[in-house]
Amino acid sequence: MGTWVHIRGWLEFHGQRPAAERIIRQGEAQGWAFPEGGWLDAACYARAIRASVVHEVLDQVRQIAALPAVDDDNDRVCGLFLAFHEVDGQSEWQVRDGAVVINPAPPRYDYLWK
Repeated sequence: MGTWVHIRGWLEFHGQRPAAERIIRQGEAQGWAFPEGGWLDAACYARAIRASVVHEVLDQVRQIAALPAVDDDNDRVCGLFLAFHEVDGQSEWQVRDGAVVINPAPPRYDYLWK
């Protein structure tokens, strides 16, 4: 049958959205949305997927995180994802400084899965 991983989170852009959209279109685009309106330029992701394909989503997020700053402010893509694995528990993916930092999620997020 397989193990499921529930992933939800967002990325905030500072001019990198067109490049991020290209990365998403080249891979698996299901689960991604680009909210419109307001001052925040972001992408949201929410989807339950098989554990065997988590690496595909994580690879997309890593590629987007690595996008360079596009102006003198040097603002990079940033964001936060929570990934709940049915067997291994919940992890937090911090998107910052050009990378994705993965750690166990703090217990304060446990209410999302109970």
